[in-house]
Amino acid sequence: MENTKVNIKKISDRTYEILNSPFYTDGKGGQLGDRGTISNANIIEVKENLVILDKDLKDGEYTYFIDEKRREDIRQQHTAQHIFSAEAYNNFGLNTVGFRMAEEYTTVDLDQKDISKEIIEKLEELVNNDIKTDIVVEEEIYTNEEAHKIENLRKAIKDKIKGDVRFIKIGDIDICACAGFHVSRTSQIEIFKIINYENIKGNYTRFYFLAGERAKADYNKKHDIIKKLTNIFSCKDDEILEMLDKSLTEKVKISTELKSLSMKYIELMVKDFENIFIEYKGYKILIYNEDENLVNILPKFVNLDKFLLLSGYDKNYALNSNIYDCKAIISGITKSCPTIKGGGGKNKGNIKLDKAYSRDELIELIKKGIDNNNE
Repeated sequence: MENTKVNIKKISDRTYEILNSPFYTDGKGGQLGDRGTISNANIIEVKENLVILDKDLKDGEYTYFIDEKRREDIRQQHTAQHIFSAEAYNNFGLNTVGFRMAEEYTTVDLDQKDISKEIIEKLEELVNNDIKTDIVVEEEIYTNEEAHKIENLRKAIKDKIKGDVRFIKIGDIDICACAGFHVSRTSQIEIFKIINYENIKGNYTRFYFLAGERAKADYNKKHDIIKKLTNIFSCKDDEILEMLDKSLTEKVKISTELKSLSMKYIELMVKDFENIFIEYKGYKILIYNEDENLVNILPKFVNLDKFLLLSGYDKNYALNSNIYDCKAIISGITKSCPTIKGGGGKNKGNIKLDKAYSRDELIELIKKGIDNNNE
């Protein structure tokens, strides 16, 4: 779109009033709003006769630019939604009760749950057939009185609409009141793909779809992922799931064996480990921060009737003891070091450190907790 002038007036921080704004409002009719620039400021949100920019400008007249590529994407998604909703209504009696266009995908809610896979596949096929048929998409303007006389609309005219009503007509498939952007021929949508669907509250089904460039970009992304997986598993694309299943089964087996070995190792090392305790003000303290695979198993083997055990890895630690008050010690730690978080009960608690600590630093931390607890 060619550059044009617009007058702006500051209302609040980076928010400007524009009378007779040329920008389409975010969320109007479920559609995305315009983006672009005013002078050297980017438009980050459009409201009714208002724009929010990413930097401040003085009041006055500026050149603006609307992102036409974005508008073309919106046209593809919005017209695809009309066709999808029309085919769902015309062929299966399913009403559209919700529509939302997001930056990554579009959703449509139909008024039935547990829609069969056969119907969903047929819906996608019907939409793509309509796209390939290259149907003319027409804009028709009716007076308010004429609009209310049109019969068999899949979407009734709302009473709050005043004045003339703009309709979008797609051949014999659909006619629907709409103020949004649309392609001029269905072939300009190029392709339509349902990427997900789910039951939602209210006994509805929510569909997620992509059209046009979004659908092609999604295909390319998934094709690249499949290509990488075939290289990783040294297999054909139709063998990926089988290879993944084998890999997960092997992982479970290895994890089980590792856990068994870890427990056997701890049984052998725990006596030596208990001999290297630190004694401080009557507390016998054990610190373990070495092997990530052992930290969760160790408390089962240490004599907690004799020791206070701090075990963990990186920033996440557990404090365990049957004779010392873990909750009070953790409270003492968090009081002395507000950036450290933690809590729990008398015999067990958790600590979230603000950084990775060395063994010596962990010892000093426990001492602080004990000191604050004894004050």
